Amino acid sequence: MITALVPVPSSDDHEYARLLIEVETRKRRIADLQAERDGLEAALSRFAVQLKGRVGGLRAELNRVRLQAQEYRRRIERLKEDETIDAATLEEEVAAEFAGREEQARAEEAAAGREGQRVERVRRVPRLDAESEAEILRLYRELAKRFHPDLARTEQERKRRAALMLRINVAYSERDLLALQTIAREAEAADPTLSVLTAKERLIWARRVVSRLDGQIDDLEGQLALLQRSETYTLWKSPETSQQSLDDLEKRVRQRLTRERDRLDEAILDYTRILRRRRMPRAASTVR
Repeated sequence: MITALVPVPSSDDHEYARLLIEVETRKRRIADLQAERDGLEAALSRFAVQLKGRVGGLRAELNRVRLQAQEYRRRIERLKEDETIDAATLEEEVAAEFAGREEQARAEEAAAGREGQRVERVRRVPRLDAESEAEILRLYRELAKRFHPDLARTEQERKRRAALMLRINVAYSERDLLALQTIAREAEAADPTLSVLTAKERLIWARRVVSRLDGQIDDLEGQLALLQRSETYTLWKSPETSQQSLDDLEKRVRQRLTRERDRLDEAILDYTRILRRRRMPRAASTVR
């Protein structure tokens, strides 16, 4: 009787199997974090739109009034610095001086308007090292050589290869090493005769994937923490107090706007009085 020999899994096989479990565990964690981040971003974006509707216009008006008050105070300073300057020259000088500030204020207002429409996602674009770039190119060439549609023997196989090559090309254009490695592993699982990775390469691939997924987890946790530290999150986080927070914020902005309008009126009156006093001696001398 001949006993069939059953291949005994090597230590590398056990390590590879363990790493695959680690990969799947991290993928589930990433999916959960992405869902949490996307849900929070959507909620904060909706709240930011509501916030802009309540106080966005008030803040823009507050900035305009502040800038106008600064202009009038600058006019008063110039009148005190130069008693001979005429009103027309003064207006031209101050207008030129504040042109840049007005442009900056408009730019800030436009930026605030865009920010009110959404909460920006914080993304860290990965920078690949030379080794990863070389691995991307190697895998792309190997996969393209093995799965090019022109190598198909039937129409059905051509369609399958065309779909696979589309994934390969997209992964390569996006410099997505993980996607290329995943395609290689899927292809090997579907047809072991088309093995692209050696046993050693499989271990290297799995370790790199675990490391890369750990980096994604760190990034996502950082993005969540950043969102949770934002002023918008602080206002939004308690459904019971968010409306009260909006009311309080609107009240504070209105109070600041009232104070700035008072300062502007005061500056205009001071400027007008100084100009009037300057004209009076000239008018008196003309009468004599």
